[in-house]
Amino acid sequence: MSVSISEKTKQAYQHAVEQASVSLLRQPQNSMADELRLLAEQLQPNEKRDVYGSGSLINNFEEEVAELLGKPAALFLPTGTLAQPLALRVHADERQRNGVALHPTSHLMLHEHMGFEALWKLNGTTTGFADNPITLNDLKSVQTDDLASVLLELPMREIGGQLPNWDDLVMQSEWARQHNIAMHLDGARLWQVPAAYGCSLPEVCELFDSVYVSFYKDLGGISGAILAGSEGFIEQAKIWARRAGGNIITQYPQVLSARHGLKENLQIMPEAVNYARALGEALSTLDGVRVNPETPQVAMFHLHFALKANELSEKITDYASNTGVVLLPLPRAEMNNEAICEVSIGRNAMSQPQSFWQRHFKAFLETL
Repeated sequence: MSVSISEKTKQAYQHAVEQASVSLLRQPQNSMADELRLLAEQLQPNEKRDVYGSGSLINNFEEEVAELLGKPAALFLPTGTLAQPLALRVHADERQRNGVALHPTSHLMLHEHMGFEALWKLNGTTTGFADNPITLNDLKSVQTDDLASVLLELPMREIGGQLPNWDDLVMQSEWARQHNIAMHLDGARLWQVPAAYGCSLPEVCELFDSVYVSFYKDLGGISGAILAGSEGFIEQAKIWARRAGGNIITQYPQVLSARHGLKENLQIMPEAVNYARALGEALSTLDGVRVNPETPQVAMFHLHFALKANELSEKITDYASNTGVVLLPLPRAEMNNEAICEVSIGRNAMSQPQSFWQRHFKAFLETL
């Protein structure tokens, strides 16, 4: 499913992106110097750097995000790759079981070299179909004797940001709790979900025992993650973070950046979702490209092209170089003779009317 693109093509694409005047993708990105100046301006007069996770700067932010998610407590961590298996390990210890049920396209299955099994001594069981979200019936098919937790990703990145049906999601949560199985939310892009479901962040998170969120994907932060849950869960998470080397000397640049990104970009998520839906529907009328899902559910979707990934990469790079307009990232996957690109909507896309992007996509498709 993944693709191998030459370093030469990657470098040419990066050069084209740096020279381009406008981009469809994500949030605007400052230079490193401008970003550091901006973070310095965010400091309040009496704020000091955190030390091994202690200090008002980081602890106040953890409390802010915990409240935002409707959870009693939260822990700031360097990466989601640490936060998620750590959460699953805590749930396993609490239940004296090591099983984890997850989707075949979970990040833990595809992009972390199976670290949750190799390092964290958990036993993964995939359920559901690769092209669709997990359903209650999928969970009921899993052997529960050793099952400690279920990991659900909302929205599901590898299938274009699809979401499960809300009523089915509620029933999945009820089923898990009836069986003393923890529900963990991979919320790397959770910020998009309330607008899709027409509910609040706490209403989504209430269905889960633990929640992970990211600050750089949609919010434009440098890096960093939050793990949220009960007070007892977070106390255990702190112990495991220390064991795993995640309790680092200071994280104040990441915290400042996350705080700024949350303030600036969380508020635009409903608009981004609506923009993505309208743009995806418009692109689905064009010949030469397939939108997945046909009507986007959140502020992202996938575009499928009947080309090899390397060929499409060259076309994307050439178009950006010739026009100064970045329409697409390099393909992230190739499947069934189609190259797949991911479109993530943020301020960059919304800085232009949708007709601008439609016009450029028509021109781009003519080059294929």
